[in-house]
Amino acid sequence: MVEYTEDDPKPQLEEECKPHCVKEWQAYKDCVERIKADATGRAHCSGQYFDFWKCVDHCVAPKLFERLK
Repeated sequence: MVEYTEDDPKPQLEEECKPHCVKEWQAYKDCVERIKADATGRAHCSGQYFDFWKCVDHCVAPKLFERLK
C-alpha cells in the first residue's frame, strides 16, 4: 500500500493554469449565452467546455509530471 505524504497538487495547478485559457473560457461562456433561448434542449456547449479543459490539462501536465517520482 502506498502512503501519500503531500496533498494532490493538480487542483492548485489547474487554478494556476486557468488564466492561460481565457480564450477557451470566453468561447464557452459565449456559447452558454447563445443557447439560453433554446427551447428544444438539443443545443449544448460541451465542445467548448472540453476545449477549455483540454487547454488547462495541456498547461498542467508538464508541471504535474515534473513532480512525480
